[in-house]
Amino acid sequence: MTVFKRPLLIAAPLALMGCVESFEGAVAPRVGPNGEPPVVAIGEDQGRDAGSLSRLEAGIYIDPDGCHIWMIDDGLEGYWSRRLDPRSGLPVCTEPAPRGSIIGDYSSGSPGIRDRVPRLN
Repeated sequence: MTVFKRPLLIAAPLALMGCVESFEGAVAPRVGPNGEPPVVAIGEDQGRDAGSLSRLEAGIYIDPDGCHIWMIDDGLEGYWSRRLDPRSGLPVCTEPAPRGSIIGDYSSGSPGIRDRVPRLN
């Protein structure tokens, strides 16, 4: 039995690693069309509930430093970026809510893969 155990412990994770890249339709090209480096992120959801990310509404998360972060929860996927002042380009840091809180409805509401984050109603 132990003769098969070690090869199985090595082969099983290697076999599963091949499945990760195509998970939720996220297959990144190795090289761009003109030989340039591949695009790592695009503004398009290619999963089961595919669509443009511009149709989703972002909530604002207040990080521990008091700075705002735009946040969208699309079920299994999540997107966030710092909220920047359009004039100065600096992060927006104010105190509209306690630190570590979320303002607004950041969930897409799609029936895709269920999100296991507990929510207050």
